Amino acid sequence: MSRFFAFCAFALFSAASWAQGLVVSTQPIYLIAKEVTKGVEQPALLLQHQSGHDVSLTPMHRKMVQDADLVIWLGKAHEAPLEKLLAGSPKSIALLDSGIVSTLPLRNPRGQALPNTVDTHVWLEPNNAVRIGFFIAALRSQQMPAQRERYWANARAFAHSLLLTAQKLNVSAKAQPYWSYHDAYQYLERPLNLKFAGALTDDPHAAPTIAQIKYLQDSRPNAKMCLLAEGHASKSQYQKLNPIAFQPVDESMNAEASFIHAWKTLAEQTQNCVLNARK
Repeated sequence: MSRFFAFCAFALFSAASWAQGLVVSTQPIYLIAKEVTKGVEQPALLLQHQSGHDVSLTPMHRKMVQDADLVIWLGKAHEAPLEKLLAGSPKSIALLDSGIVSTLPLRNPRGQALPNTVDTHVWLEPNNAVRIGFFIAALRSQQMPAQRERYWANARAFAHSLLLTAQKLNVSAKAQPYWSYHDAYQYLERPLNLKFAGALTDDPHAAPTIAQIKYLQDSRPNAKMCLLAEGHASKSQYQKLNPIAFQPVDESMNAEASFIHAWKTLAEQTQNCVLNARK
């Protein structure tokens, strides 16, 4: 694995001469970068208090990109507003275009895969988070070879801790069904042994339709269901599905300072929701 990532880093960056600085676009990837660069450097977060979907760029953002020696972003599918600023830049790399993460297609609210699409919440799959960590280590090791051992040691420690955390949480022998307000959590399904039973809407900013509410009611796997939703979800939009166990979650990890803590919190909240729905 290390040779592969080192080769990618060499191919992308060996011919360039950079100023110092690692800039990462969004919070979850920034938290991974912090783990990998611990004790060596402090990465900068480009989109503070912003999601990749809703971006307001300022001269400060452009200067951060201009002064960076490496910019890591998810890619156009997740952060379309950044495409003009970053696409084609020799010092930026889009993780979704790098070939290092396993991706799943988007699904409609009834769980059917949509062809030629990608669900961009890849960091929720622990194996993907680990791959991202090693990739960052490879890229920065190529640019700062004197710190190679530190980067790789940090990446290995991050991988060990995250995978051990995920292993301890996967205790269910049977896949447990759940609903979501919108389908943003499918990368948690493998590590937590979950089964998607539908979403209220395909857009977190759009109210669910009467037809979709009826579909969920008619096809509910359990009498009481776990519903994962953003904290701002309106109760009037989901109370027709009672009985439910409602769990507010934040897959963007915006309020967190540690990736492993953030992932563990999200996983435990999800598991507790599913267990409460079974009572």
